Amino acid sequence: MDQEATADRQPYAEMPDPVQPVADYLSGCPAAVRKGLMDLRALGYQVAGEDARIGPLHETLKWGEPSYLTDVTRSGTTLRLAAKKTMPDTYGLFFNCRTSIAERVTDLYPNTFVFDGKRGLLFSAGRELPVEEVKACISLVLTYRLGGLF
Repeated sequence: MDQEATADRQPYAEMPDPVQPVADYLSGCPAAVRKGLMDLRALGYQVAGEDARIGPLHETLKWGEPSYLTDVTRSGTTLRLAAKKTMPDTYGLFFNCRTSIAERVTDLYPNTFVFDGKRGLLFSAGRELPVEEVKACISLVLTYRLGGLF
Protein backbone atom coordinates (compact mmCIF):
# COMPACT_ATOMS: atom_id res chain seq x y z
CA MET A 1 0.00 0.00 0.00
CA ASP A 2 1.47 3.35 -0.92
CA GLN A 3 1.44 6.38 1.35
CA GLU A 4 -1.10 8.21 -0.81
CA ALA A 5 -3.56 5.33 -0.49
CA THR A 6 -3.13 5.39 3.28
CA ALA A 7 -3.58 9.16 3.39
CA ASP A 8 -6.74 8.94 1.25
CA ARG A 9 -8.37 6.66 3.83
CA GLN A 10 -7.41 8.94 6.74
CA PRO A 11 -10.55 10.66 8.10
CA TYR A 12 -8.56 13.47 9.74
CA ALA A 13 -7.90 16.67 7.83
CA GLU A 14 -4.26 16.03 8.67
CA MET A 15 -2.58 12.99 10.12
CA PRO A 16 -0.86 14.06 13.34
CA ASP A 17 2.91 13.96 13.20
CA PRO A 18 4.38 11.32 15.49
CA VAL A 19 5.35 12.57 18.94
CA GLN A 20 9.13 13.00 19.16
CA PRO A 21 9.95 9.72 20.94
CA VAL A 22 7.90 7.80 18.35
CA ALA A 23 9.52 9.74 15.50
CA ASP A 24 12.93 8.85 16.94
CA TYR A 25 11.97 5.17 17.16
CA LEU A 26 10.71 5.14 13.57
CA SER A 27 13.81 6.90 12.25
CA GLY A 28 15.90 4.04 13.64
CA CYS A 29 13.99 1.40 11.65
CA PRO A 30 14.94 0.19 8.16
CA ALA A 31 12.99 2.08 5.47
CA ALA A 32 10.65 -0.79 4.50
CA VAL A 33 9.86 -1.58 8.15
CA ARG A 34 9.32 2.13 8.91
CA LYS A 35 6.85 2.36 6.00
CA GLY A 36 4.94 -0.66 7.31
CA LEU A 37 4.82 0.79 10.81
CA MET A 38 3.63 4.14 9.46
CA ASP A 39 0.91 2.34 7.47
CA LEU A 40 -0.26 0.56 10.65
CA ARG A 41 -0.16 3.87 12.53
CA ALA A 42 -2.32 5.51 9.85
CA LEU A 43 -4.83 2.66 10.04
CA GLY A 44 -4.97 3.03 13.82
CA TYR A 45 -5.82 6.70 13.53
CA GLN A 46 -8.34 5.91 10.81
CA VAL A 47 -10.12 3.32 12.96
CA ALA A 48 -10.18 5.74 15.91
CA GLY A 49 -11.54 8.51 13.70
CA GLU A 50 -14.32 6.31 12.37
CA ASP A 51 -15.54 5.06 15.77
CA ALA A 52 -16.62 7.72 18.27
CA ARG A 53 -16.49 5.16 21.09
CA ILE A 54 -12.69 5.10 20.81
CA GLY A 55 -12.06 8.83 21.03
CA PRO A 56 -8.65 10.43 20.54
CA LEU A 57 -5.55 8.27 20.67
CA HIS A 58 -2.71 9.04 23.05
CA GLU A 59 0.60 8.27 21.30
CA THR A 60 3.60 7.48 23.46
CA LEU A 61 6.37 4.92 23.95
CA LYS A 62 5.69 1.90 26.16
CA TRP A 63 8.33 -0.74 26.57
CA GLY A 64 10.37 1.37 24.15
CA GLU A 65 7.82 0.92 21.33
CA PRO A 66 5.22 3.21 19.73
CA SER A 67 2.00 2.73 21.68
CA TYR A 68 -1.53 4.00 21.33
CA LEU A 69 -3.92 4.30 24.26
CA THR A 70 -7.54 5.31 24.63
CA ASP A 71 -6.96 7.51 27.69
CA VAL A 72 -10.09 9.63 27.26
CA THR A 73 -12.68 6.88 26.73
CA ARG A 74 -10.72 3.94 28.18
CA SER A 75 -12.44 1.84 25.50
CA GLY A 76 -9.49 -0.39 24.67
CA THR A 77 -6.23 -1.93 25.63
CA THR A 78 -2.80 -0.71 24.50
CA LEU A 79 -1.98 -1.07 20.82
CA ARG A 80 1.77 -1.27 20.15
CA LEU A 81 3.66 -1.16 16.86
CA ALA A 82 7.21 -2.44 16.65
CA ALA A 83 10.00 -3.78 14.52
CA LYS A 84 10.97 -7.37 15.38
CA LYS A 85 14.61 -7.09 16.39
CA THR A 86 15.21 -10.82 15.91
CA MET A 87 13.61 -10.76 12.44
CA PRO A 88 15.03 -7.74 10.56
CA ASP A 89 12.40 -7.47 7.79
CA THR A 90 9.46 -8.05 10.12
CA TYR A 91 7.28 -5.68 12.09
CA GLY A 92 4.14 -6.15 14.08
CA LEU A 93 0.98 -4.95 15.71
CA PHE A 94 0.93 -6.02 19.36
CA PHE A 95 -1.66 -6.12 22.13
CA ASN A 96 -2.01 -7.37 25.69
CA CYS A 97 -1.40 -11.13 25.73
CA ARG A 98 -3.78 -11.49 28.69
CA THR A 99 -6.76 -10.60 26.53
CA SER A 100 -8.83 -12.77 24.21
CA ILE A 101 -7.85 -10.67 21.18
CA ALA A 102 -5.55 -13.26 19.57
CA GLU A 103 -8.24 -15.92 19.95
CA ARG A 104 -10.87 -13.65 18.37
CA VAL A 105 -8.57 -12.75 15.48
CA THR A 106 -7.78 -16.44 14.91
CA ASP A 107 -11.50 -17.21 14.84
CA LEU A 108 -12.22 -14.37 12.41
CA TYR A 109 -9.17 -14.73 10.15
CA PRO A 110 -7.68 -18.23 10.58
CA ASN A 111 -5.49 -18.03 7.46
CA THR A 112 -4.76 -14.32 7.17
CA PHE A 113 -2.14 -13.51 9.80
CA VAL A 114 1.14 -14.76 11.20
CA PHE A 115 0.80 -14.61 14.98
CA ASP A 116 3.45 -13.80 17.57
CA GLY A 117 1.97 -16.07 20.19
CA LYS A 118 -0.99 -14.44 21.93
CA ARG A 119 0.48 -10.97 21.79
CA GLY A 120 0.49 -9.83 18.20
CA LEU A 121 0.41 -10.07 14.45
CA LEU A 122 3.56 -10.10 12.32
CA PHE A 123 4.03 -8.61 8.87
CA SER A 124 6.82 -8.81 6.30
CA ALA A 125 8.28 -5.51 5.17
CA GLY A 126 7.48 -4.69 1.57
CA ARG A 127 4.37 -6.88 1.41
CA GLU A 128 0.92 -5.37 1.16
CA LEU A 129 -1.16 -5.33 4.33
CA PRO A 130 -4.62 -6.95 4.37
CA VAL A 131 -6.09 -3.52 5.15
CA GLU A 132 -9.67 -4.37 6.09
CA GLU A 133 -8.61 -7.29 8.27
CA VAL A 134 -5.94 -5.20 10.00
CA LYS A 135 -8.49 -2.45 10.64
CA ALA A 136 -10.83 -5.02 12.21
CA CYS A 137 -8.01 -6.20 14.49
CA ILE A 138 -7.13 -2.65 15.48
CA SER A 139 -10.79 -2.07 16.27
CA LEU A 140 -10.80 -5.15 18.51
CA VAL A 141 -7.83 -3.75 20.44
CA LEU A 142 -9.13 -0.18 20.73
CA THR A 143 -12.64 -1.29 21.80
CA TYR A 144 -11.65 -4.32 23.88
CA ARG A 145 -13.04 -2.98 27.15
CA LEU A 146 -16.43 -2.35 25.55
CA GLY A 147 -16.95 -6.09 25.22
CA GLY A 148 -18.24 -6.10 21.65
CA LEU A 149 -16.78 -7.57 18.52
CA PHE A 150 -16.33 -4.25 16.73
